[in-house]
Amino acid sequence: MPDHNLPQHVALARPGMSRAPRRGLRIAALAGVAAIVVAAAVLGFRAVSSPTPTPAAQRLAPPALTVVLTPATELLLARPVIGDGSVVAWQELVVGFEMGGLRVVEVAFEEGDRVAGGQVLARLDDAVPAAQLAQAEAAVAEAESALGMAQADLRRAVELTRSDNVARQTLEQRQSAARQAEARLLAARARRDEAAARLAQTRVLAPSDGVVSRRGILLGAVAQPGQEVARLIRDGRLELDARVPELDLGAVRPGQPVRVRHGDRDIVAQVRALAPTVGGDNRLGIVHVALPAESGLQPGMFAQAEIRPDGRAALTVPQEAVLFRDARPAVFILADGAERVSLRPIRTGERIGGVVEVVEGLSAGERVVTAGAGFLSDGDRVRIAPAH
Repeated sequence: MPDHNLPQHVALARPGMSRAPRRGLRIAALAGVAAIVVAAAVLGFRAVSSPTPTPAAQRLAPPALTVVLTPATELLLARPVIGDGSVVAWQELVVGFEMGGLRVVEVAFEEGDRVAGGQVLARLDDAVPAAQLAQAEAAVAEAESALGMAQADLRRAVELTRSDNVARQTLEQRQSAARQAEARLLAARARRDEAAARLAQTRVLAPSDGVVSRRGILLGAVAQPGQEVARLIRDGRLELDARVPELDLGAVRPGQPVRVRHGDRDIVAQVRALAPTVGGDNRLGIVHVALPAESGLQPGMFAQAEIRPDGRAALTVPQEAVLFRDARPAVFILADGAERVSLRPIRTGERIGGVVEVVEGLSAGERVVTAGAGFLSDGDRVRIAPAH
């Protein structure tokens, strides 16, 4: 039995070891014992300060996600028919001279002017036609006088024939003279009417109300028969000739509303008619869209038409409510009084104006999650956002 109080591992040092190394070993041993005590104290403190979690805390549900709900609603869906084209005149009237060889002495319009039916647009020098009319009227007066004399002679011959004081041949001659005088009067009146018509042709009148789209003559020019004087947009009415794919023409009917877009402007218009043929080169049909008077558009402008066909009833949900799970469209449903959502697969139809048609899998009035649907899983607990 050892006769000293040193630790056993120190006492077993080799006999030849010096005193200094023995002192170092003793210090190292004391430091190790102190480290073990400190570590045990730290572990004991952590064990006391961190209580063991209770089973209730382990079963605590995750926080509820705030969502927005929207009921499935029946709407009238109408897929718009899109077309584009140029603005043209409803009817463009070409006004021209009916006679030629006379000088233009007056032009009473400019391009863009609004004119009324019967208004004088241009006038030719009428000196020669006016003289011809005066001459024809004089010939009519002469023929009327000759007819009067011939009819008087005929009446006398008839009276003398009753008393057998004139030969039958004389009566027949006077009857023939009266008929000839009557024919000459008719011919004179026809020549007078012709001269009056020629005089009237020296004035070019607007055939109807409209807006002058083009001017074709200058003051002082010599007119030619058929020469264009002006072009008029009848009644100032414009329309858009919208080109529409042939497969969409079946849904278009006269009277349907149209939204015409030109730049930043939206114009409310209406389908007037459909062209009876389809272009063989591009398979496009023409839809004539009547524009309102205050459209502000001009012939030649390019615009787009969005035609609204007759709608059909369909069950719809907002587009943001539809998501894809397992490569199928689906929505999250929250039943009345429930706190957890359920995933419902659906079959969709058309997507129009921010809504999606639900063909199968949903009933009207069922509430679907719109805002926040992408963060949910089947069975998640949710909280409904308050209505604003």
